Amino acid sequence: MRTKKLLIAVAALTLLSGHAIVGVAAQDQDEDTAKAENWIAQADSTKALVEGVLVSAAQAGAEQHPVAKDQFTDARRWLAEGDQALAAAKEAMAVEDFEKAANMGNMAWQYYVKAGTAAVLAAKLAAGGSRR
Repeated sequence: MRTKKLLIAVAALTLLSGHAIVGVAAQDQDEDTAKAENWIAQADSTKALVEGVLVSAAQAGAEQHPVAKDQFTDARRWLAEGDQALAAAKEAMAVEDFEKAANMGNMAWQYYVKAGTAAVLAAKLAAGGSRR
């Protein structure tokens, strides 16, 4: 009788612990999914801002400006790097590799920040350097 009670207790603990582990994994996956979605969304919105600044820099003549052209070129290069990383993030998201999607989304966002910094500097230099 004692053995039967012990066996039932062990079985119950095994089932409960298995349930808890499944619940934690599901929660972790939800967090991973949310994290990946967040980085991709941030990268997308930052990209849109950078593209706008790059257009302004081009309209200010940054592509031909003797000093600003290098910053303009850098901005375009970082934008292209960001586009590649963002594409990789979205591909990883599609196959539910949420860790890679988050990492690549974060990387894309960082590239877009670098592009934006270069684009702002290019626009500023092309406009005379003292505009704020």
